[in-house]
Amino acid sequence: MNKNRLKEMRKSRGLTLAEIPNATGISRSTYSNYENSTTEPKLETWEKMAKFYGVTPAYLVGWED
Repeated sequence: MNKNRLKEMRKSRGLTLAEIPNATGISRSTYSNYENSTTEPKLETWEKMAKFYGVTPAYLVGWED
């Protein structure tokens, strides 16, 4: 299983999990579940997060470098 880059991207931006809801509209617990691959975001959520971080969804998912 590929490891997504959500935690890496969040930390590289200096964001805490507490800041994620205001920045993305995704609740802290939901985003944490996404980071830990406990739950899988829908495609539109991957796209929203990729746009927020300025990367492609495939990069964020861990499918490309």
